[in-house]
Amino acid sequence: MPERKKLVLIDGNALVHRAFHAFARANLASPSGQPTSAIYGFAVMLINIYTKLKPDYIAVAFDTDAPTFRHKEYVEYKATRIAAPQELYDQIPEIQALVESFNIPVFLKDGFEADDIIGTLAKQAPSSIDTYIATGDMDALQLVNDHTFVYAPHKSFSDIIIYTPEQVMKLKGLRPDQIIDFKGLRGDPSDNIPGVQGIGEITALKLLQEFDSIEGIYKNLDKIKGAVADKLKAGEKDAIKSQGLATIHTTIPIKLDLDKAEAIAFDKFRVAEFFRRMGFRTLYEKIPNGTLTQGSQASFFETAPTTKGRQKKLVKDLDDKLNPILRKMEKAGILLDTKLLDQLNQQITTRIEKLEKNIHKYSDEKFNIGSPSQLATFLFKDLGLPTLDIAKTKTGYSTGVSELEKIYRAHPVIKHILEYRQLTKLKNTYLETLPKLVDKNNRIHTTYAQDTSTGRLSSRDPNLQNIPIRSDLGAEIRKAFIAPKGFRLISADYSQIELRVIASLAHDERMIRIFNKGEDIHTAVAAAVNGVKIKDVTKDMRRNAKVINFGIIYGVSPYGLAARTNMSIFEATNYIHKYFELHPEIKQYMDDTAAFAKEHGYVETLFGRRRYIPEIRSKIPAVRSAASRAAINMPVQGTAADLLKMAMLELAKALPKVSKDSRMLLQVHDELVLEVPTKDLKKVAKLVRDKMENVYQLDVPIHVDVESGVNWGETKKI
Repeated sequence: MPERKKLVLIDGNALVHRAFHAFARANLASPSGQPTSAIYGFAVMLINIYTKLKPDYIAVAFDTDAPTFRHKEYVEYKATRIAAPQELYDQIPEIQALVESFNIPVFLKDGFEADDIIGTLAKQAPSSIDTYIATGDMDALQLVNDHTFVYAPHKSFSDIIIYTPEQVMKLKGLRPDQIIDFKGLRGDPSDNIPGVQGIGEITALKLLQEFDSIEGIYKNLDKIKGAVADKLKAGEKDAIKSQGLATIHTTIPIKLDLDKAEAIAFDKFRVAEFFRRMGFRTLYEKIPNGTLTQGSQASFFETAPTTKGRQKKLVKDLDDKLNPILRKMEKAGILLDTKLLDQLNQQITTRIEKLEKNIHKYSDEKFNIGSPSQLATFLFKDLGLPTLDIAKTKTGYSTGVSELEKIYRAHPVIKHILEYRQLTKLKNTYLETLPKLVDKNNRIHTTYAQDTSTGRLSSRDPNLQNIPIRSDLGAEIRKAFIAPKGFRLISADYSQIELRVIASLAHDERMIRIFNKGEDIHTAVAAAVNGVKIKDVTKDMRRNAKVINFGIIYGVSPYGLAARTNMSIFEATNYIHKYFELHPEIKQYMDDTAAFAKEHGYVETLFGRRRYIPEIRSKIPAVRSAASRAAINMPVQGTAADLLKMAMLELAKALPKVSKDSRMLLQVHDELVLEVPTKDLKKVAKLVRDKMENVYQLDVPIHVDVESGVNWGETKKI
């Protein structure tokens, strides 16, 4: 007898919530710092489904933001449910991108919940195939029958129970069709379904085991005595209403098309790239074998010319050779002034308390500034700030930094909130944490990881790359990183390296001319955009030009530009248009790079480092837009990262010959920090500048700012 085919229906929302809470204590985050507990749990479940069930057909259902028919029938439905943390909802777009990477079709239907969609699809599935409902919501047990089963995590995501009719009876003491009667009697506090007041689990179970159903109970009410009978009589309407609310609808207007739900081959490399971006390294080897689809990464490798092959080898050799250098830097660590950090912590705590008072002055009552939902209520309901173009989440309007920047000038409290967030983050991340991490010699040791697709390094335990460079507090924190007696710190920072790289990649004539003349790029751009002479450029003009020069490859919007300058939205829009008129090659480079990524699925650095960006083909606009920005940015940032790595290799070879006691300690984005004997300061500075500036010839000169000092925050040119 041939094996029965399998259809897997995934309740997306139920599994997202279950995954989030299952892995919440692990504090999972991607290399970029994005929380990933829900994403990780969902990924584990998907792999589990593919490897254990091996579905022939598969689909995912998600809720929409629209109210359901249950809300219309019973306004209190789910009214008492506590909203999940904002970071859960922030992960849903990435989970949808993950689903897309597996080529799984998604079903949505306004007015209905995901389990109604699943119930309908399961009912429409032919009885000749077995249907498995993957969910964390036990409401789905009512759908179980001889060919429909619930596939649910038990104590953990690796501990799966398959609920058959026999298993439901064994574990719940009820038949699947009695689940709705049980909820009708007992209610469901999580969904605010009332049930019959005073009837608990044990009583509901006994009644159903004796009288079979709610209808059977009320037909035999005369056989039930005492207080239970009184409660049932008083709560008959609630019992019927609750039974209805608990019933999953199986006849909603949606159609199962098995051809479209076929578990078609997915691109294993696309899934691997998603896992890499999320930092799920332990899941790489667990990815089930997907056949590479037409036009996928397989064809890229097969058609790659020999020169590309050599470039790939160059990049791999670069990363491999850098690893032992990074291990030496980690072992060396850097000396930390813990007393200074303690003093800063006291000062910042006072400032945070003052900001809290300033923010609460605008509110009738105190609220938790760190709570996105409470902050949104304060801003958009209590203060009535404009919500036009403000992104929405499941809990309401978003209060992310990018959204607050859009209303920066709408109210003075926004400035206080943004500062409050920055200070509390620095306090928690650095001021209170770093002193606890020093060794017996008061040196602190970070750990570096290489991102082989972007070329950039990340730093963790602690992360020393996120200390703000340009803020006053960031400079104060850097003062706590000090040189031991008889030594100095050297800071060698590539000057405007990303602008020099994009000028070369885009062959922008105006930028190339400015850099080759040795002019200040921000002043020159300010003069051109504002139509004035170099000598007439004001500080404000230069500052605005600097914002757009550095922001353009990150996709800076008129809102973002306006928030960082004194421009209005209208002025910022015109400024960006004018910038592209003056730099048409930059605009062309951005358009061409995004188009290439969409066609081929990847982008490359100048040296052939390749990053796959499958999300650029996503059907989800937010995911697609973010992928486009990443595609434009990666060749620039990646090339800059490769240049610094190449310089580090050269420096590691030459440094011992010039100063045997000098050593590299830190790499922070485009900057190297070295510990150097005071007597060797000048010759080491000369060596560092030479190796970094001459490691490769771009279309424009590479310039390095070399400074030294007794601490990292107070350095002077050398």
